[in-house]
Parts: sequence; structure tokens; C-alpha cells
Amino acid sequence: MAPDFYCPFLYYDRNIQGMPPSVPVVPSPAQQPGISPMLPVNPGMNPMMPVNPGMNPMMPVNPGMNPMMPVNPLYPEAEMPMMPYMGNEDENMAEMEEMESLMDFPKSPTANDPPPVLSNNPATATISLFKELTAYPNYGNPSGNADILYTGTRGAWTFQLPAFLSVPGNLRGQIVIRAVLDDHTSVPVNRYSARITVNGVTVHNGPVPLEHGAPAGGRFTNWRSLTFNMPDIRRLNRVVIVNTSTAGTGDWIGFDWMEMRFTPR
Repeated sequence: MAPDFYCPFLYYDRNIQGMPPSVPVVPSPAQQPGISPMLPVNPGMNPMMPVNPGMNPMMPVNPGMNPMMPVNPLYPEAEMPMMPYMGNEDENMAEMEEMESLMDFPKSPTANDPPPVLSNNPATATISLFKELTAYPNYGNPSGNADILYTGTRGAWTFQLPAFLSVPGNLRGQIVIRAVLDDHTSVPVNRYSARITVNGVTVHNGPVPLEHGAPAGGRFTNWRSLTFNMPDIRRLNRVVIVNTSTAGTGDWIGFDWMEMRFTPR
């Protein structure tokens, strides 16, 4: 059995900054009477640095703690320490762009600027019945289709109120017709006219405030909405249009769509 040797070692706890205080001078074994100058070393270690088994003579630490890098307490088996989440690059860029957009707001009005003119009227409920017209495969926009009434012809369209609506007498209604004249620019527009009735009541009879369709032969971009009040509202509503124009039999009026709008009285 190897003889026991004495190894002088002094342990100092860390100060408040986390570093050990100044290490006192430990007298060498040669200066201590009765102590052998030959000290054993731990195999595999630097023979010039004697160590106390199980202790680190240079950097004492609190047992069970890692003084440098904290470990995720939820995953103690992980070797990598927890790092603060920095977010991905896209999120960071989006936040920076949002902050820059806030800086682009217009400056506050000065005393010389006119005040805004605003209103905040109560909102009203509106029910719309929309009918797309698709008989002829051209001219409509954006559908590309439209209905056509040649001079002297007649057309009829129906709108049925859904059952969940209240009594028709408690509603106000309008009919909106999106229309345009043909692309026969050689025919004067004052020769085009129509008679429009809703539930047997005439809402228009005479020239129509429309223009010739453009561009010629394609999808017209100058459709115009004709709006008329409905004096009589029923569960089944019927719209009849007669082309009463004095133009030629090959001239026509086009209709892109119709819409009935209902609001409470």
C-alpha cells in the first residue's frame, strides 16, 4: 500500500463578482518542517501541478452548478445550453417594416389646415337579389356575356324574394339595370328608347341615357347603371323591358346584369 502524503490546500469560496479572492501564498513543502518535499501527482495530469483528488485547485465551484452556461431545466439531459429566442429573419424584417410604416404617417394638422368633414350615420341593412344575364356570349364585362333586345322585341325577368324576408310591405325596393347600346356608331343614340315596367308599373318610358358600346366587337367598358324605384314589391317580382327604338331591326340594346335592392322602411 502506498504511504499517505500530506498535500496542503486552501479552499476559498467566490466573492460577489463570481471570482475567487486573491489566493494566499501557500508555503512550499520545503518550508514546512516535517513535510516531505516530494509530492505525488495524479496520473495523466501535469506533474508540475499537484492536485487534491476530486478537487480543482484553480477554479472552485459550487457543487451541482454550472457557473458558465445555464442548462434548460425542462431538458436536463440536453448538452446544449438554453439560448434566448431571437425569432426568424422574416419576422424581424416584418417588425422593422411595420415600425417604418408608422413613421410615414402624415404630420399632425396645424392651425391653418381645414378640419375634416365627416359623418357617422346609422348603418342600414340592405338585401340584394342579383341576376347575371348570359344569353349572348359577348359584350358583357367582366362575365363576357349579356342579354340583347333588338328593336321591337320584348324581354321579361323575374326575382323571387326568399322566404325568410319579412312582409314585402315593410320594404323599400329599387331595380338596377346595367345596360349599353350596340356598337353601331353610325346610328344616332337619340333613336334608341325603351319601356320598363316592374310588377305592371311603368318606371321608365322613352329614350335611354346610354352610349354606343366600346370597344367595338369586344367586351364593352362603358356599361351604365339605370336605377328606378319600385312602387310595388311582391314575393315574385317581374321586370319587363320593351325595345321601342326607331332604329333598324338589327340595332339593339344590351343588358349585362340586373339587381333588386331592398331596405326596411
